Amino acid sequence: MPDLVLDYHRLKIPLDHSDSSVVTAKIADLAVTRTKLEYPTVNVNIVYLLARGKAHRWRSGTDWCGHVTDDVFTDKGIEAIVFDGAYGTVSSVFARTADGGNAYHAGCNSTAEPTADFIMHKVVAGTVTRIGYEAVDLPASRSYLIKMTWSGSTGKGFREDMVTAKFSVTDTSIASGFWGVGSAWSRGSALQDAILRSPSSPLPQALAVVEVETVGDGSTENPFRPLMSENLVDVSELQNVPDFLRLEKRKYDILKYKGFTEEEMKILLGYVPQHQVDLDSVSWGAFEFSERSPTNIIVVTSDNPYRPGAINRQIKFVQERGLRTLRSPRDYNEAVSQYNKLRSDFKHWLAGKDNYAYQVLGWEEFEVFAVADFYYGELVEHKTYYDQLKRVPDWELERVLNTWLGKLESVTVLTEERDKHINKLREVLKLGW
Repeated sequence: MPDLVLDYHRLKIPLDHSDSSVVTAKIADLAVTRTKLEYPTVNVNIVYLLARGKAHRWRSGTDWCGHVTDDVFTDKGIEAIVFDGAYGTVSSVFARTADGGNAYHAGCNSTAEPTADFIMHKVVAGTVTRIGYEAVDLPASRSYLIKMTWSGSTGKGFREDMVTAKFSVTDTSIASGFWGVGSAWSRGSALQDAILRSPSSPLPQALAVVEVETVGDGSTENPFRPLMSENLVDVSELQNVPDFLRLEKRKYDILKYKGFTEEEMKILLGYVPQHQVDLDSVSWGAFEFSERSPTNIIVVTSDNPYRPGAINRQIKFVQERGLRTLRSPRDYNEAVSQYNKLRSDFKHWLAGKDNYAYQVLGWEEFEVFAVADFYYGELVEHKTYYDQLKRVPDWELERVLNTWLGKLESVTVLTEERDKHINKLREVLKLGW
């Protein structure tokens, strides 16, 4: 590194050789402390941040522990190898966590419920809400590569394939926080494989949009979640199930034959061996799910892995309960029309029409519109979570805003909407925060 040479005249430091303390004081005013230094925050390993003193050990209560960034961020991805979650253990990636009571987290848990093993939750003030999952059954006691990203109010869950999300959610409950990886019940996660990423843009397009009732009590064992149709079928009744499920079914049958109850199995093994699959399970993500609302909107993105037609079965289930179902919109105007009709009944929504268009259509152009709305709303308009964004380092927030501005300027469709959103971000950058 070259020596630092100070040009006192260009720095406008008055030289008074009779009092060297004046020069010393002026130079001290220019000092950049270690906490103010910029450092890599994309494509960087958590281990590197630990070595730089930019990450720390984190613990929540007696169950959860892990490592998270020192600084607060908004739009990022966290990619890591996590443990599946059998035998009473689970590891997850964490986004925008402030403490044990507020966070988004995603992980694989083969014991949560049948055919819903890759799951995303939000935790606000200790209240747990399931906001999305992939309809899949995964082998117990194994590790998986996953990624969770957030851009504005849009969260995405990736598993194995780090290119296209398995599901996406829209949520405005938490605007910023620490990012990292953690585990419960003492099993460590592969910290060396935890990497901060940029948000990934591609989304699966909606196959259906449905209104669902809200159930649960907000506990870890019974989180708030949508009420959906279930069709639990014994593994032995199906031909197209993977071998690991047949083994789990065999374990279950042996224990039942020996007289064990499911409660005793859980005490003995830490979980109940899976012996059923859910033929009505579908992959879905919530749009602004609120536990205070008797009904919520979810976006369905894939069918059942064992028996096609589960989407139609879910639609029928919803219709029988007198709730709304919407077809996947064909274009931006139709998406906006759907949003406006729904918004009149879901007055708690902070996310706007472009958030909705992005989640149901999956077009990357709408992501930059939605993100511009997010920052304009939080920093200029309603400022619901202004204090959360104020915790983000200035250099990081400015870098994020300029990145999104550059992406907006490259959009070539819906130019009138593009220009409106460009002006929003420019206003934020001009006013500051």
